[in-house]
Amino acid sequence: MSNQFLHIGLYGPEARKGQPPWSTIAGIVQEGARAPGAARHVAYPTVPTLLYGLSPIEVGRIALERAEQARDAIGRRLRRDGAVLVAGVLSYPVKRDLVEDRDAPDARDLYTAWRAEAVAWCHGQFGDTLLSIVEHHDEEYLHLHAYAVPILGPGRRLVLEAIHPGRAAVKRAQAGGEDKKGQQAAYLGAMKRLQDEFHASVSVRYGHARLGPRRRRLDRTEHLLRREARRREVELERAYAEETVQVRSEIEAEVLRRFGAALTESRRRSAALVEARDSDRHRIDALNAECARLRAELASRDADSGSGYGR
Repeated sequence: MSNQFLHIGLYGPEARKGQPPWSTIAGIVQEGARAPGAARHVAYPTVPTLLYGLSPIEVGRIALERAEQARDAIGRRLRRDGAVLVAGVLSYPVKRDLVEDRDAPDARDLYTAWRAEAVAWCHGQFGDTLLSIVEHHDEEYLHLHAYAVPILGPGRRLVLEAIHPGRAAVKRAQAGGEDKKGQQAAYLGAMKRLQDEFHASVSVRYGHARLGPRRRRLDRTEHLLRREARRREVELERAYAEETVQVRSEIEAEVLRRFGAALTESRRRSAALVEARDSDRHRIDALNAECARLRAELASRDADSGSGYGR
């Protein structure tokens, strides 16, 4: 069973301490838009498909403007690494070459249905703050990128908790007097519930597991059943690959055989045409020679007849 993949990240104008340099608003939207040099992890980047709203680059511009407008709790400008952009990645856990296999049209239909439900889930999660959804189809797994920018509330404060459950949980924990450890636990619990909600709303309908086998405690029977199912799946994939190679080899051999036969027949016909042409030439030459001989003989007789008449 394939495992769902959902990731929700927060990004600011600059990367937070300990984060990679590209972990910024500009870096994220440029990677999503497949801007030149922004997707070095992809061998052959292609233009993403825009499924909803604006281009990622335009979303980045709006997010940077929102960062300039926003203020913190005491009216100061936001920190340069303050979160402004909410970016989600929703990946379809079936390899792209299987989804795009023309011999398995149902696989493409399933992906199309999953994509529609994933887009609808993003609309429900982010509401009017959702500005863009794009589809990437140049990596091993097809996936979506969703971008949302929170609105400004009273005092020009970003209402981030309205669209990010982790931030909402932290705010509630702070209001309840929780310490940093309690706030962190609240954050992790909220993000776990978000994963559960996405699984219940979308993933379970397509047979995608909530967690991978290493992250679940399974009883021995279920574990053995899953291991056996995985072994059978690997065997079937291997058999399919071997059968594909065999069929392809047979097709190539048949094509070569037919091509060879056609080439031999073509050469035979060409040789016959050349032989017929040479034979026709010999016959024409013989006829021309005979014609010349007859003309000479006729001319000779005419000459003899004329000479006798004049005596």
